[in-house]
Amino acid sequence: MDAVTAKAWMGLISQRSRLLQIDTPLPDALQVERLRGREAVCEGFRFEVDCISASAFLDLRELLGREVGLRLARPTGQPLHWHGLVTQARRTGADGGLARYRLVLEPWLALLAHRRNALVFQDCDARAVLERVFADYPQANVRFDLSLPLPTRAIRTQFRETDLEFVQRVMAEDGLSWYIEHAAEEAHGRQVRHRLVVFDAQAQCADADPAAVRFHRVDATEASDAITLFSRQFAVVPDSATVASWACDRLEAASATEGRGPSESPGWDVFDGAGARRFDGDEDAARCARARLGALQLPGELYAGEGSVRGLAAGVGFTLLQHQGLGGKRYRPLVVEHEAANNLGARIATLLQATDIERGTYRNRFVCAPAELAPLPLPRVRPTAPGPQTARVVGHADQAITSQRDHQVRIQFPWQRGKAPLAGGLEDAASSATPEGHAPGDQRSGTWVRVAEAVAGPNWGTHFLPRIGSEVLVEFEHGDIDRPVIVGQLYNADIKLPFAAGQGSSANHAGVLSGLRTEGLDGGHPQQWVVDDTDGQLRQRIETTLTDTCLELGHLIDQSGTRRGDCRGSGFELRSRGWGRMHAAGGLLLSTTAREGARSVQMDTRDAQGQLRAAGSTSANVADAATARGVPATAANAAIETLLDHLDPDAGAAYEGPVGGQPSGKPAPGTRDPDAPTERFAQPQLLLEAPSDIALTSAGTMALHASEHISLTCQDDLHLAAAHTIALATGESAGLSAHAGPLRLVAADGPVSLHAHTDALELLADDSVTISSTDDSVEVLAKQRIELRVGNSAITLSGGNVTFACSGRFTAKGAMHPFSGGASATPTLSTLPFEKFNPPARYSQQVIVPGPLPHPFAISARAAVDFQIARTGALAFPASNVSVGDRVFTCQSETDVSIWVSEGDWEFHETVAVESHLETKA
Repeated sequence: MDAVTAKAWMGLISQRSRLLQIDTPLPDALQVERLRGREAVCEGFRFEVDCISASAFLDLRELLGREVGLRLARPTGQPLHWHGLVTQARRTGADGGLARYRLVLEPWLALLAHRRNALVFQDCDARAVLERVFADYPQANVRFDLSLPLPTRAIRTQFRETDLEFVQRVMAEDGLSWYIEHAAEEAHGRQVRHRLVVFDAQAQCADADPAAVRFHRVDATEASDAITLFSRQFAVVPDSATVASWACDRLEAASATEGRGPSESPGWDVFDGAGARRFDGDEDAARCARARLGALQLPGELYAGEGSVRGLAAGVGFTLLQHQGLGGKRYRPLVVEHEAANNLGARIATLLQATDIERGTYRNRFVCAPAELAPLPLPRVRPTAPGPQTARVVGHADQAITSQRDHQVRIQFPWQRGKAPLAGGLEDAASSATPEGHAPGDQRSGTWVRVAEAVAGPNWGTHFLPRIGSEVLVEFEHGDIDRPVIVGQLYNADIKLPFAAGQGSSANHAGVLSGLRTEGLDGGHPQQWVVDDTDGQLRQRIETTLTDTCLELGHLIDQSGTRRGDCRGSGFELRSRGWGRMHAAGGLLLSTTAREGARSVQMDTRDAQGQLRAAGSTSANVADAATARGVPATAANAAIETLLDHLDPDAGAAYEGPVGGQPSGKPAPGTRDPDAPTERFAQPQLLLEAPSDIALTSAGTMALHASEHISLTCQDDLHLAAAHTIALATGESAGLSAHAGPLRLVAADGPVSLHAHTDALELLADDSVTISSTDDSVEVLAKQRIELRVGNSAITLSGGNVTFACSGRFTAKGAMHPFSGGASATPTLSTLPFEKFNPPARYSQQVIVPGPLPHPFAISARAAVDFQIARTGALAFPASNVSVGDRVFTCQSETDVSIWVSEGDWEFHETVAVESHLETKA
């Protein structure tokens, strides 16, 4: 440094009386030469300060991240303070022994741009989010000026964003603005002396210092600062804003329009309908629409100015004075650009090539808006997810599934840090505000996430909720990180695959098995649907291990786990260790008849009808022949005809019109026109039919029952065999008839007994009757009388008499003819039991007396009167009497009955007013 420069520098060591003064951690090492800076609402500030120093070897690292103070002298004697952190520092050169440095000052918010994070904020409003982020910065100094309640969001995700980008986005989404204010007093602790002020649309605009500013010229004779240029800016802006957000759990989308009314002509509307479930309701949407329109229309309400007012700052208001047309109004600067230069003396200025601004002066340029308008920010673009991500399903520790009614579960991403991260994740949350992190590993993680299905609709679709611990694939609606959707599930090395095959598996195939397998919530009792695509061995299997129930179709094999076993046949197999039931309310057809080319319909019974008609014809012919010979007739044949009518499509057993909107006809044989009726059962019948043999076997008891008729007919032989006893019992009559052959009753080892318990027993033959005993005697016993009659001859045994009667000669042949004295003997007769058979009752009746009976039956409806019911004058029921209200049972439906009332002796009264006083309920 030469003598001239050194002397000049010695005069610069003191900053008193300088326009610009600086306070740094390097005392008296730097002197401000020039300042250029910009501050703005919702932007912060950036000051570039050019300084000079006598030392060219200052350690600038001591300044980085440290707060530096600037003081700008004002006419009032009170300096204007600016404070900022040194974010950049460099030496710009040296000349004549003086070194030149440039410092960049920014607010403490600039530190937030140097941390990029991934965090999840749950169930909190914007203020809580900001406070949690700012808590990690000891320099943070914040003041909230909020008048309106903030909406609580279920989830806000910071993903691959810097803290600065995230907090700016959060504030913009909820209509919050901010600016930086500078304090003259010292801050507390490690806080800086410049403060972030966050305010909403209803916050009052603070006053600048000075609060009133003249519109006037600026020269050396003026004692105060003034604005020298002030004018209105005009711009075309939208006239309305519409926002809408669809939510699946709401009947109508939350929406709002701010600006022009609905009846006005179309204008410049800004519509934003992207994003689901963004608003809590219409009120939240209206707040967003107002903020959006305010931010869009702000460029049309701006004013630009220039001057030397050293109290102008972004975010604080002033009143303009002495301006024609625009004076007397209050304005809020939104952007202020500052420029100032110190008067360092002519020699120093010559050495440093003086700045383009006049030495020792201050100037600014600014853009402002009316103070009553809130300077609302436009929403910032959310970070979009770069693609699908994987996550794990989480929930309550004691549950297999933690879900919500709307098919939603909770998930946790691998990048979430905290006390219970996913395998390979980080426990350190790197946050002093939330040391527990945001990876709880249970139902508290994140928010409810929808699960996409292949098919989903109103009360129809697939339904597979991923269980806790499952790895899922997650996409994001519109790429929004706050709107995850589960689109699939993934296998990994942690779990066993249900149909594992290929390398590293124990399967004996390359991977021909596919399907679906589930397990009980306790991890046991698997169920599965297997599709086997092996060439020539196609099959499907539906199985549940509970009761070991399985249905297999196609090629049948043994299958153990994922291994294919030995062949077990082909076709289908249904088995179970539990109970089973097959139910068809309209009718059921079991058939083994195959149609060539599958030319058939569901209830095609042509073959069965042919067999039944043949059987009915045979049965009718045989029955007619038997009836002609005295065998009692039955109604079974008529029932067969009715059964056939219920199966015959020409008799009504067919669809009569379209089925489900489709014509129900089918092509007749040999044609393609669907003119023939499609069969169906007219009654809920069960038909078992086979073109070959049918076998019914049981190791236990087999029961066959019909409430009406049973008809057994065969075109050839019918064989009934029993290892022990065959018993045929009827409630009325029984008949055995052989049309063209003999009728034999044979007891190979035991007696043959024919009983007539209450009537006569007849043995009739058109030819001879032979009764013989090969080993013993033939005994004919009667209690009163035995008569043998042939032609005009008879032998009668009656009481103690034997009478021989003949119209011709009576001959007695024998070697001897002794006539002994009289004798008698009592025959030993078997006792024949009599037990009346009562057929089961199928109908019930109840007699109700709704009111008093006419004279002479003066009894009340509640009286305990005895009566009997008669049908056509005869007693209809075995009980001697019943009481009022009792229910009686009969084998037929009773429609015409009389009442026998106990009034002294029994009398039959046909004239009782049954219709008006007695009711019969069937």
